Amino acid sequence: MTSPYFGRLSVLSFAMIVLVAACAPAPATPTRGGLLEAQLTSIAEAAQGAVSVTVLNLRTGERASLHGQTPRPMMSVFKLPIAVAALVDVDRGVLRLDQAIPISASELRHGGPIAEAWARGEKAPSIETMLTRMLQDSDNTAGDKLLAVLGGGESVTARLHDLGLGGITIRGPEIARDAALACVGAPAPDGGWTMDEIAACPAPGAAALAVAARSEIESPPDSATTDAIVELLARLDQATILNGDSRKWLLSKLAGAHTGAARLRGGLPPDARVAHKTGTGQTVQGVTIAMGDVGIVTLPDGEPFAIAVLMAGARASIETQEAVIARMAKASWDTFAGK
Repeated sequence: MTSPYFGRLSVLSFAMIVLVAACAPAPATPTRGGLLEAQLTSIAEAAQGAVSVTVLNLRTGERASLHGQTPRPMMSVFKLPIAVAALVDVDRGVLRLDQAIPISASELRHGGPIAEAWARGEKAPSIETMLTRMLQDSDNTAGDKLLAVLGGGESVTARLHDLGLGGITIRGPEIARDAALACVGAPAPDGGWTMDEIAACPAPGAAALAVAARSEIESPPDSATTDAIVELLARLDQATILNGDSRKWLLSKLAGAHTGAARLRGGLPPDARVAHKTGTGQTVQGVTIAMGDVGIVTLPDGEPFAIAVLMAGARASIETQEAVIARMAKASWDTFAGK
């Protein structure tokens, strides 16, 4: 026979459970940033490598970040902070956009509009021309020459830090990255590397090349976190690091970039405004040292978001890596556009 006391205790216990459940806070509703971060994590797996991505809605402040504080190789993405440093000097009157800068034969890099113009006799392009070609065509002659004009990698890195932009490190010209793989272990010649000196290096063995590529991936001399790149982009949007004319000029050149059609732009409407800069490293023994795309995307209602994707050591095909970047941009677009 059941005790009356036990029955009363059971009823009381049940009532307490119901009361506690009623008072417990409801599960938190996932934020748009949180949902986007989960999507980005899933998308990143296809790259088969290390992927960092940061996305920031520049009006609402909503944010998603995956390994956003881990430094990754920039490759030609480093031309964006170089452009910012150069335009800061223009704003301060140290440089002029119409200032002609002589380029010697030893400073030429393979291909690109600046080298082609040099061959036609145009051997002193303006800073504006070099900035344009560097940003829109990723011209290496322009990038390395502008870096030299600004005092080298350490000087540009210091300038960025003075602007409150940490997390971005530039050590040297892009040709040094080529030399690190073509002339494994060789010290830089007096006066720096040239294309002729790189061509004269004996081909490295497979093992030495693999070690050199791994070093470029794991200890990149020119590196950035995606959080830092997005901070730079946000500061551009807020007009806190360049004056109005320089900011407008830079964003217009980035919007006219000729590289990376399958990356940030790849999954977006054809008329979407994307002001961006790409970067691509060599593929060594089936591993791409680095690939990236960073920029500001404007939604149909005029609301912009910044996005930076930097990948390192990916084993997926180039097409798959580009598709990963495109899918991340599309997921961000759909999240902030309310789709």
